[in-house]
Amino acid sequence: MSTFALALAASLCAQTPGDASTPPATPTERAAEASPAPAVPAAPAEDAPPRRSALDSLTVDYEVGGLFIFQNDGRYGANGTDYSASDVGQQRNLAVAQRLALEAQFGRHTLIALWAPLDLTTRVTLGKDVVFRDATLAAGAVFDHRYLFDGYRLSYLFRALQARGFSLGVGASFQVRNASVEFRSVDASPAQFVVERDIGLVFAVKGRVRYDAGPLYAMLDADFINTFGLGLAGGLHDVALTLGVPVVQGADLVLRLRLVGGGANVPNRDIYNWGNFGAALLGLRIDLPALWESRRRR
Repeated sequence: MSTFALALAASLCAQTPGDASTPPATPTERAAEASPAPAVPAAPAEDAPPRRSALDSLTVDYEVGGLFIFQNDGRYGANGTDYSASDVGQQRNLAVAQRLALEAQFGRHTLIALWAPLDLTTRVTLGKDVVFRDATLAAGAVFDHRYLFDGYRLSYLFRALQARGFSLGVGASFQVRNASVEFRSVDASPAQFVVERDIGLVFAVKGRVRYDAGPLYAMLDADFINTFGLGLAGGLHDVALTLGVPVVQGADLVLRLRLVGGGANVPNRDIYNWGNFGAALLGLRIDLPALWESRRRR
């Protein structure tokens, strides 16, 4: 075989079958091959977790029930008469107690805004003369006695401990007290009306212990301040024991026992008042975001 024939055979073997039939690429095709392919937008991840709000819960707590006045001692004026709850008819019947609180929880922090009204009027025939400020209310006369004691409180709690169903929160409370004590004569001539009004500020230590046992939970709340005579002639205690029963997601029925007491001795205003009230209450705690989420999923 000649040298020319061998060179021709080697050239034919080096070509692929496609090379023999595919025409050379045009300039337009070569430019398209050199340019990068357009980016395809990535599909959103369907299983990405929803963004969590900084607010963990926003709870409305309302309670209502019967209240009994164990003690309500008062004296008003430099020569005022000491009198008690029984002297003005406050222990003959139960009063209505109610409260409304709004709790915002974010992380380990909780803010609580509370409205606690108490407005009790009783009609009584005085069994003894009562000196109230500069007025003498005669024994045997009929009077309407009004005891107004509204509280507006802002509290802060820090969750210091949480383990095995227990949680412990500690913090403080600041309360504005709006009080009025009145005697108004009934069918008397001349009519008599005497009143002592006061707006005061109270600071207290606050604590909360909660235990979750399955669906039920128990909670103990306490606001407390008392120097036991060491500089502050007064005090406050507000203690509540709660049993919570979930009804639906975000709404709990609560059974609650509450003891509220305290008072003040203010020599420069000649005022003394000390009381202790107990209440058995039925309430409802609603976590608004959780309730809304449960309804949205239906």
